[in-house]
Amino acid sequence: MHEQSAANDRIDYERIGRFIYSFHRVCGSIEELNETALAANAPRELQERAANLAQKFSHILKKSAFASDEELQTTLVEASEVQSEIARWRSKG
Repeated sequence: MHEQSAANDRIDYERIGRFIYSFHRVCGSIEELNETALAANAPRELQERAANLAQKFSHILKKSAFASDEELQTTLVEASEVQSEIARWRSKG
């Protein structure tokens, strides 16, 4: 029983580790998201999306064992979209 629990913990650790790595690779740092969220010249929608994504990432880390694969994948897709918006916004300014 203890061996099964340890195996499940290892699988979950690897799953969340892959999520964290992918998130940072796709979207950069949480600090960058927060900077965008606080940037006075950023479009309001982008500020809100960046802030929400930073909060979602933190929430997933806090409840990592309970985060579904679908939630992780959806967050990564959103991270990619937000990062694209940030890049477009920065290229204009």
